[in-house]
Amino acid sequence: MRSMKVLAVIAIGISFIGLAGCGVSKDKYESLLSEKIVLEEKVNILTQSKDVLKKEYDSILKEKMDLATKLEVVTNEKAALKSEYDKILDEKITVKAAYDTLLAGNKK
Repeated sequence: MRSMKVLAVIAIGISFIGLAGCGVSKDKYESLLSEKIVLEEKVNILTQSKDVLKKEYDSILKEKMDLATKLEVVTNEKAALKSEYDKILDEKITVKAAYDTLLAGNKK
């Protein structure tokens, strides 16, 4: 009889521990679930921010490429103008030398 009482007390104790454990597990589950939801919201916000930053980066990259193209065009135009200037300067020097030769020939 006494062993039955001891077994009954142990069974009741195990039942209470089981019930108490379920409550802790439920609270822990709800806590982890709410934490998961918060983390998923943060991931969504970060994903949206990443998308916005990618669009801005793409826009800046396109603008940089446009500026690089314009710089190349201006550099090529500058080189062409310098070439034309050098050609005209050479012609001027040739004409001046011919003029000086004619002028020196007339003085004699």
